[in-house]
Amino acid sequence: MKQIFAVLPEHLNPVSEGEKLLLECKEREERLRGMLFRDITADQLDFSGIMAAGVKFVNCRFWNCSFERCEFTDVIFENCDLSGSDLNNGFFRSVRLQECKGVGASFAGCSILGMEIRESNLSYANFDGCRLENIRAEDTEMNSANLTQCRCKSVHWERMQFSHASFFKTRLQGMDFSDSDISDLVLSDDCSELKGAVVDLYQAAELSRRMGLVIKS
Repeated sequence: MKQIFAVLPEHLNPVSEGEKLLLECKEREERLRGMLFRDITADQLDFSGIMAAGVKFVNCRFWNCSFERCEFTDVIFENCDLSGSDLNNGFFRSVRLQECKGVGASFAGCSILGMEIRESNLSYANFDGCRLENIRAEDTEMNSANLTQCRCKSVHWERMQFSHASFFKTRLQGMDFSDSDISDLVLSDDCSELKGAVVDLYQAAELSRRMGLVIKS
C-alpha cells in the first residue's frame, strides 16, 4: 500500500473566525494552506468548491453543509462532525478522519486517493460510484452505508461494522473482512461481489447459507 498519511507543515497558523475565512476563500476560489481551524460550528452553509492543502480541522461541526466538488490534500479532520453534509464529486488525497462523525454524509462520485479513517462513525454515509484507492479504515461504524459500484484498489479494513451496508456491484477482491461485522450485506443475487474477499469460517458459513448452500456438520 502506498503512503497515505497526511503530511502537514511543521507550523500551522491558527485561524480566528474560521467560518468567515472558509466562505471568503470559497468566493475568491483561493486554496487554504498551512492553517489550523478549531471549534467551527456551521449549519447548512455552502462551502462548495473549497480547496485546502496542509490544513487541520479540530472539533469542528459542519452539519448539513455543502462541500460539493471540494479538494482536500494533506488534510486532517480530528473530532469533527460532517453529518448530513454533501461532499459529492470531491477529491481527497492523503486525508485522515480521526474520531469523526459523518452520519448520512454523502461522498458520491468522489475520487478518494489515500484516506485513513479511525474510530469514526460513517453509518448511512453514501460512497456510491467512488474511486477508492489506498484506503485504510479501522474501528469505524459504516452500518447501512452505501458503497455501490465503487472502483477499489488497495483498500484495507480492520474491525469495521458494515451491518446492512450495500456493496452492490463493487468488487471486494483482496479485502479482508475477517475481523469485521458484515451481517446482512446488500449484494447481487449471486454474491459475485465477494469473489476473492477474505472472511472467517463463521462468515463463510453465513454467506454460504445466503447463497442456498446446505452445510453438513
